[in-house]
Amino acid sequence: MSEWDIVVAGAGHNSLLTAAYAARAGFKVLVLEGADRIGGDTTSEELTLPGFIHDPCATAHNLIQSNPLMRDNELQLDRYGLRYLYPDPVFIMPFRDGRSITMWRDLDRTCAELARFSEADAKAYRTLLNDWQSLSSIINDEREHPPRPPSEVLARTQAGPLGELGVRIRQARALDIITERFQEEHVRAFFAWIAFMTLHPLDEPESGTLALSLVAGRQRFSWILPEGGSIRLPLALARIIEENGGTLLTAKPVTRIVVEDGRATGVITADGSTYGATKAIVSSIHIRHLPGIVGEANLGAAYSAGIARWKPSITMFAAHYALSEAPRFKTEAGPMESVTMGGLESLASLARMLAAFRAGRLDLGDPVILALTPTVIDPSRAPAGQHTFKLISFLPYELAEGPQHWDEVKDEVADRLLESVAALTTNLSPAIVLGRAVSSPLDLERRNPANWRGSCHGGASTPDQSGWFRPVEGWSKYRTPVTGLYQTGACTHPGGSVSGLPGRNCAMVLLADLGATSFPPSRAGEGQGEGRVRKAAAG
Repeated sequence: MSEWDIVVAGAGHNSLLTAAYAARAGFKVLVLEGADRIGGDTTSEELTLPGFIHDPCATAHNLIQSNPLMRDNELQLDRYGLRYLYPDPVFIMPFRDGRSITMWRDLDRTCAELARFSEADAKAYRTLLNDWQSLSSIINDEREHPPRPPSEVLARTQAGPLGELGVRIRQARALDIITERFQEEHVRAFFAWIAFMTLHPLDEPESGTLALSLVAGRQRFSWILPEGGSIRLPLALARIIEENGGTLLTAKPVTRIVVEDGRATGVITADGSTYGATKAIVSSIHIRHLPGIVGEANLGAAYSAGIARWKPSITMFAAHYALSEAPRFKTEAGPMESVTMGGLESLASLARMLAAFRAGRLDLGDPVILALTPTVIDPSRAPAGQHTFKLISFLPYELAEGPQHWDEVKDEVADRLLESVAALTTNLSPAIVLGRAVSSPLDLERRNPANWRGSCHGGASTPDQSGWFRPVEGWSKYRTPVTGLYQTGACTHPGGSVSGLPGRNCAMVLLADLGATSFPPSRAGEGQGEGRVRKAAAG
């Protein structure tokens, strides 16, 4: 049995971040990934045809931009081949009545778009951004640290610049915030679509900040893409781990975490290999799978009961295309190529989508759409002059006929969605499609066990699964009931999307427990090891 200071189970971007900070702090780190490549939901593959680089799950890296990792350049990821691109326009939203709204990186230009519909709504947008500026320092500080008790969160918000208005925003439904602040129906749909992009239903309590934070983030940062594909972030983190003496092994799914006298001491992989951990084990295994790997008795009754109540989030359906040309979306200024297109006809359309989702029905008559053409700004992802295109809708894993029904209907669903989006373009049709790969919510679960029940965001961000309660009340600070076993990833605070915050926060707690006196760690140990990432042989 080989021994390491820290063994990390999983190589998604969050667990790689924890591993990178730990390796830089001087610990001997081993990362084990069950798939043939690192990245988890932030990976890239040639899904359709050779030379076409697709992102099977995450494409945009928006939320990570405000993480101190990026904001303060803590790991110098730019030194390891990571380069971000900032599309302009940020996104376009064509409507079936011929109208359109475009978000531009320039705030005045975006407001001019909104003013074509309503001068009052354009003014209300500036007020919304100012309100977020007053609230953001409180919320971002919460996201960048282990969760605080609800009473402390409330007190901090009340003491903030917005006072009781800040409390009301946080406790409100996002739909209420949108309908109170904006009056024109196209404008309301525009803001609702943005607010929905973390896959949290806008009609649920305590979703109000989404109506402010997501639009402000898009306006500030654009719809950011890593050049070369989503995998570029994990590859940069892997290089840091390697430079600091760490090792990454792929095709090594962890099937058991060994617990001795209440302490996690090692892991066993599917091929029977055993790896010891003298100081800690970090898991990004989905918490619903954790009892079977750690042993429910080791986790205790309260923790296990909390896990058993876990709920998935809204799930995605994704169809990936290789195209001979980029889609040109209809706007009132003329046909336009854009990295990102949003499709939501109205607030009523969103209500119908949520009702169908909750009932396990496929309602494709008025779908909510996210369409991405990364090659508009990043030609490195496809052969010269050609394009990758990802078409996403938000459809239920739990169909009334059962999840397996997806295998029978997914191709027809993809056809219907393409027809729906094609009507909003001047050129999208089967005639420009060179290849296609379809992923239903069931396929996303098959691809990555962390996508439990098709949920790429770990689980719902409902009040009972957020902050102090994520993943389980009393165990939200990245530790578990097993001594030496830490949890990171989308099931931990502050949840899913490519933010890197669960990984950084977990590293902060882990390194403090191991005696670190400062965070982030210095680069003193960089370059001293001969780490490696490879597909492991058995044994």
